[in-house]
Amino acid sequence: MVNEKSKAWLQKLNSSLVHELSAAFSVNVYQDQVSEDEEDDDHIHYFIFETGAMTKQNERSLSQDVLIRYYSENRDDLDERTIDIISVLENTNHTFANTNKTAIQKGETDSYVDEIEFYLTRKIKYGC
Repeated sequence: MVNEKSKAWLQKLNSSLVHELSAAFSVNVYQDQVSEDEEDDDHIHYFIFETGAMTKQNERSLSQDVLIRYYSENRDDLDERTIDIISVLENTNHTFANTNKTAIQKGETDSYVDEIEFYLTRKIKYGC
């Protein structure tokens, strides 16, 4: 098989993301999306991670975009929490680029859910 070390490295990075975020913040971490049977409409508090495009860096190195979305409601410490999340993410061999923060209305109610997107990159060696 080709690139087995690279594939194992990707699996390790994904597992590390899930484990570290879950352990640090005591919330669920999902890949790509949350299924309807896993949602808790009474209290929204979780992460979703998605892997994105890969870009060639040099002869045997790639950079991959990673997006982490943090959803939470009824928290007054989002900026402080954002700093903590960045620290955890950078300890998982990911490089932080920037965030985007918004609020999403819950249906037709006066309630909102905060969403913070964390844009990251990670390095992957291949062809070894």
